[in-house]
Amino acid sequence: MQKIIQGIGKVNVWLGYLVAPITLILTALVFYEVVLRYFLSTSSSWSAEVQNYLQIALVMLGGGYTLFHGGHVRVDVLHRGFGPRTKAIVDLVTAITVLVFAGPMVWHGAILTWEALESGQTSVSAAELILWPSMATVPLGVACLALQAVAGALSAFLRLGSGAGGEAGHAH
Repeated sequence: MQKIIQGIGKVNVWLGYLVAPITLILTALVFYEVVLRYFLSTSSSWSAEVQNYLQIALVMLGGGYTLFHGGHVRVDVLHRGFGPRTKAIVDLVTAITVLVFAGPMVWHGAILTWEALESGQTSVSAAELILWPSMATVPLGVACLALQAVAGALSAFLRLGSGAGGEAGHAH
């Protein structure tokens, strides 16, 4: 089971590294837009839309990476005071909760992405960007988040079984 946990972690870390450069692209686009607006008194018709789609990709595809590194919001004031067994139970319940919400998001996101792909759906802006690549980041990103939640659940289950408790293990 440890190999499965580590494998899921490696996939999410790899994906996190893959999408990290989007931050630099977003920064360059914002800088470009600022230069256009404040120095040239104009703006682009496409930059803001591309920024929105890149932000969606960064947030959605970085979710599993963030969960792997324990970066999602948690009530640490309470969690720190829990014993090892209670922490493992809370981690298990949290992982199950993520899966309950992730399932419909992956399912419906995939359907909407497929429909956009089949119909050739484009944005309504002047740029008329194809929408399915941006839409695909939702089910793909949520699926990776869900996989990392499964890894967290397996880790919590192992900690409960061993009596070790403590924090969720990571595949570093």
